Formats: sequence, C-alpha cells, structure tokens
Amino acid sequence: MALSDRVRVARRFQRAVRIDADLGDPEALDGFICPPSSAEVLETMARTVAASGHGAFTWTGPYGSGKSSLALALGALLTGSETLRRHAAERIGEATAAVVRDALPPRTRGWRVLAVVGRRDRPAQVVGEAVNAAKLAGRKAPSIWSDQELLEVLRQTTAQNPRSRGGLLVFIDEMGKFLEAAATGDADVYFFQQLAEMASRSSGRLIVVGILHQAFDEYAHRVGREMRDEWAKIQGRFVDLAVNTGGDEQIELLGRAIESGRAPTRPGAAAQAVAALTRRQETPRRAQLLEECWPLHPVTASLLGPLSRRRFGQNQRSVFAFLNSTEPRGFQDFLNGADDEDLYRPALLWDYLRINLEPAIMASP
Repeated sequence: MALSDRVRVARRFQRAVRIDADLGDPEALDGFICPPSSAEVLETMARTVAASGHGAFTWTGPYGSGKSSLALALGALLTGSETLRRHAAERIGEATAAVVRDALPPRTRGWRVLAVVGRRDRPAQVVGEAVNAAKLAGRKAPSIWSDQELLEVLRQTTAQNPRSRGGLLVFIDEMGKFLEAAATGDADVYFFQQLAEMASRSSGRLIVVGILHQAFDEYAHRVGREMRDEWAKIQGRFVDLAVNTGGDEQIELLGRAIESGRAPTRPGAAAQAVAALTRRQETPRRAQLLEECWPLHPVTASLLGPLSRRRFGQNQRSVFAFLNSTEPRGFQDFLNGADDEDLYRPALLWDYLRINLEPAIMASP
C-alpha cells in the first residue's frame, strides 16, 4: 500500500492560524496541544499581572512555534462563552487555566479580545481598523486613526463594566511588520510605548501581547544608533517571554501531526538507538515519541525541530510547513512514491534543503 493512502497530516496542522479570523472559533482549538513551555508562558504572564499589575508583554519565538495558536487558546479561556472557556481549559490544562483565571478573572461576561495582524503601516491605523471591525468604538469610529484617538477608545473600553467584564486583551500578531516599516521610515512605533504604559497603569484591566518572530534589536540592524536607543526604550516597556518548544515537545507535536493509524506498543531499535545517542537530553519517553513520528526516520524527526529554528535569509519554515510541502523531496512528495517499508531518512531531508533552499542557505549567516 502506498504511504499516501494511509498517512496524512492532521487538519489543524494543514494551515496557518490567523488570529483575527480564527478568534472565537471552537474548531480552531481542535487538536491544539499546549506543551509545558507554553503553559509556563501563560503562568508567568498571570503571575506578573497579579504581582505588579504590569500588562504589556511580547511573545518571541521562531515561525511555527505555536504563538498564534497559544493566543487563540488564551483568548478563548477568557471569553464570555462558558462553553469556549471549558474547551480552552481542557486544551491548556486545568491547572494552568486556573492560574490564569485567578489573575485575570473573566467575571460573568468575560474579557473583550481584540485581535490585530500587523502589516507595514502605521500601528495606530492598523489597530484602529481592528477596533472598527470589533465595533468597540461605536458609530463615531473614524476611518483614519490618530494615536491619541485610538488610545482614548482603548482606555474607555478597558474601563467599561468592571463588575461584569474582565477587561480588554489585545493581541498584536506579526508585530515585527510594524518594526520593519519603522526601520525604513514608513511608520513610527512610539505608539507601542504609549500603549504599554497605559496597559501597565490599568491595574490589570488592559493586557497587551505583541507576537514576534525575533527580538526587537534584530529588526534594528538597518537603523541608526539614535533609533536603536529609542527602540530599546520601547522594548523595555514590555516583559518579553520566549515561546519555543523544546526537543521532546517538538517531537511529540510531530507525532501528533502525522496520522497513520499505526499504534506501536514499544519503540523500535532505531528509535531506541537515537534516543540513547542523545542521552544528555533524553527523557524516559523520547524513544517512544520518536517511534510515533513514523514514517519519519528517528534521526530526521530529531533534526526537524532545530532546523525549523534557523533563519535562511528571509526564508524561515516551520516543521508543519515542511510536512505539508509538495516540493521535490518534501514529505508529501515522499509519501506519493513510498510504501510501508520506506522511511523518510536524513538523506532525503538533505536533498530537500539542497534542492529548495540552497541559495538562501548559502547567503545566510
């Protein structure tokens, strides 16, 4: 039997999450896995808000590390829908969910959640358009937003219904797009400093989460020293939390993403050998996790996570983009020509990188 007839990538891993379109959709959480490192990010946020009232955060991690999915889960956990809250708590884990709810109580009507996806434009305008889409500003919403008009609307929204609502949670996905625009002189990111300061004076009623693929200073390599100093001041207003799955977490996600109907009772010799070779990082479950990544060879499964964290020029690919790739020597190309005895071995992964990414790799650091 051809592997393409029995192996497929789980549906939730077949497309990228877009927080403004998927927010509030229960199906967007189907299959979501919250690894321990991501649960720790949520708990650290909650403890920070509870201890200091600080409300401005950035989540930084490589493309495909689950930041947008984590944002959807947090938004669902704090929403006004009891059904969606329960669904999110099951996905995140009841213990972590309780920590978050204690620090950010949703009350009876939940938190308002504003989802923004960045682009190369003025931050206030893009956030203002999201405010308009969410109907937070009422009938008097302008079409062209100034920083001060927007901050005032957000302040008023945050203050509304304190007895029945938790507050306002703002996610800014692709925040780096604004930084890229600012680096070329097409935008001013001072708005983020004002927003962060307002969040930190809100007594935990306004929470802002900017989602980045890399740290602020990585976007600043083309700007002068004065602007870099200004950006450092803005960055200092945000508590930065790393969202980056560890080795075993990444391998477990791979195993869950690949659906084959195969249920090994114990790891094979290759999985045990690879787990033994990585004994300094080994957990008791590593061999079994590697076996569950079939038809990826255990060495290939071990390599994919670290490779996905590399940035080849402007080309950064997640593990799940690789699993869905139909490019030559990619995973889908392999499935179409393989049978039950075949494994996707490291040599195929090398060929995939060479054929599809060699120019970008050769030009990268």
